[in-house]
Amino acid sequence: MKDFTVGVFDSSAKAYKSNRFQGVYEIVSLVGTINTMNDAFYCHLHMCAADQEGHAFGGHLNEAVISATCELVVTCLPGETNRVFSDEVGLNLISF
Repeated sequence: MKDFTVGVFDSSAKAYKSNRFQGVYEIVSLVGTINTMNDAFYCHLHMCAADQEGHAFGGHLNEAVISATCELVVTCLPGETNRVFSDEVGLNLISF
């Protein structure tokens, strides 16, 4: 990757603190869920990326620009899950 933004959720402020990284990075890990919220596509991903010296940075993925390739494996599970906003937590939580 050459440009990505990840965040960490501050539960007391109920807000994400985002950090943007630009340069040469390799995706080390990318995990999360793909489901719906309010009948629309919703993706919740967490990513870790490392620079050329091996320093790793990660968090909730907000945005990424891939410079060469990104190979993903997506596993589809039976059933359906949706997201619903929780006022108490301040996040969109999975609703089964």
